[in-house]
Amino acid sequence: MAAVASYGGRLDWRRTIAYIDHNGTEMERARLRGILGRPRPGAKVMRALEARQNDDGGFPHGMVQGRLSTIEATTTALRWLDDLGLRSSPYVERALTFLLAAQRPDGSWDEPPGLMRYGPSPRLLPGDPRVRSLLTALVGFWLVRLGHRGDDAVARAMAYLRARQATDGRFVGFLPATWLAVAVFRLGEGAQSAAAARGLEALTAVAPERWPPGWLAGMLNCLGDAGVPADPLPVRQGLARLAALARPDGSWLSEEGEFHHVEVTLQALRALLLYDAVSGDAEPSEPAAGPDMDAAT
Repeated sequence: MAAVASYGGRLDWRRTIAYIDHNGTEMERARLRGILGRPRPGAKVMRALEARQNDDGGFPHGMVQGRLSTIEATTTALRWLDDLGLRSSPYVERALTFLLAAQRPDGSWDEPPGLMRYGPSPRLLPGDPRVRSLLTALVGFWLVRLGHRGDDAVARAMAYLRARQATDGRFVGFLPATWLAVAVFRLGEGAQSAAAARGLEALTAVAPERWPPGWLAGMLNCLGDAGVPADPLPVRQGLARLAALARPDGSWLSEEGEFHHVEVTLQALRALLLYDAVSGDAEPSEPAAGPDMDAAT
């Protein structure tokens, strides 16, 4: 993975790789190797992806087979596929077809009403304007990242988001909507984007205690993928905070509980690699015995 920029406070990554190898599921270990530039995943990983994808191209809520396709689950699968080096695969094309078909007339995205039967978190409640802003920024990010920046769907999504940018630069909704929208406008309009610049300023004003490791890693990955260098204050501060939050075993804690520690650690490692903020020559070992594929939900 090519670095966007270099960051001075570097973190030794060898313990992080060992932690993921020993604690991750088969899917997470395969993603680790993809992040490190290793060959395509094995047949078992591919079969698991194929089994999860619904007939409509989307992925089921919670990655549980038989459930309805959701926007959040489908974009999560796109992150997995990206990590695995499968951005040009049929899985991605089918997922994008699902997402494009789900766009609302006003240019936004929302979760299906049927999701309510599963008791979704507040960040996934259908009909909530904050959720629509977040999901529109999330889908918009993946569309522009995967080569659809010139599509009408992206233009409509950007218009929807632009109308929801506050005077202080933040985008209406949950905090992740702001960094995702910054990435959308940076990729869609280039480094000169005024909307992206104002969004970055808003991120600078967010208090340090509001940044758990998962959000730091998510922000840095999105901004790095959008070509934002390490110079802006949110990135410099984010890299320093993320490195400082690493545990002695090379992992990061998830605010959502122990089950998600490996996921946050994967995302943190990816972000630090993206910004060339790691040190140590490390080759991943052979996959350690760990949880089976179905545990990676």
